[in-house]
Amino acid sequence: MASVPAASAVPERVVLAARPQAALRLYCVPPAGAGPDCYLRWAPLLPPWIEPCSVALPGRGTRADEPSLTDPAYLSARLAAVLDDWTDPRPFAVFGHSAGALLAYEATRHLRRTHGRLPSLLAVSSLSAPHLDAYTADLPPRLTAGLEGIRELVGPIPDQLLADARLMAAACTPLLADCLLLLHYRHRPEPPLDVPLALYGGEGDPVTGVPDLQAWNDLVTTPVPAQLFPGGHTYLHTETKALVGRLTGTLDATLNRPVATA
Repeated sequence: MASVPAASAVPERVVLAARPQAALRLYCVPPAGAGPDCYLRWAPLLPPWIEPCSVALPGRGTRADEPSLTDPAYLSARLAAVLDDWTDPRPFAVFGHSAGALLAYEATRHLRRTHGRLPSLLAVSSLSAPHLDAYTADLPPRLTAGLEGIRELVGPIPDQLLADARLMAAACTPLLADCLLLLHYRHRPEPPLDVPLALYGGEGDPVTGVPDLQAWNDLVTTPVPAQLFPGGHTYLHTETKALVGRLTGTLDATLNRPVATA
């Protein structure tokens, strides 16, 4: 029998920069193995009308001592409750990178099924479209390729981690848990989402090719071209300013914000 997650095993909102007067909340879902601090650099790059938020997931970041959750349906349903906060009437958008993209997508579908508020924008980055069933084919070879396979997923590994087996295990455990989450995932067909979509990726991503990224358009009513940046699977760490600028422009256009006058 599968174990039942504890009642406290839920995502927690993390406000990266409190802006109560902002017009929009932007939720940034961390990539595989990471905590919300991976988006701290975004806060000063975003304009005042966007309040940057993230989510702390059990087993990651400051919650590393908690058991990780590897059931994508359970975790995305709990994430949906964080996104659609009944105490905050402001619109919200959601961005997810790598495994975070899958959680952002499934949380959005859960909100539609439960008649919750939908995001003003669903932005996904560096992950093959979930209906392609690519995760079970692509992940195992990388997980069995040793350090080179891990580097493709997370980027360079600091020497101090490589020199300390316990530190390496602590760093890899949440990554492996999120890979297991992807391997557990099974896509269930539903009508396309009527939610604006943004697609981002690295030009040289060895994990997610452009055709697999573009296939997200099969899952929405209004297709968009993928926007690519220099770099690989972890391009968001090296192209942060460019990515945040592009995302801000898309959010501006999506919300139809009025042009300021002197």
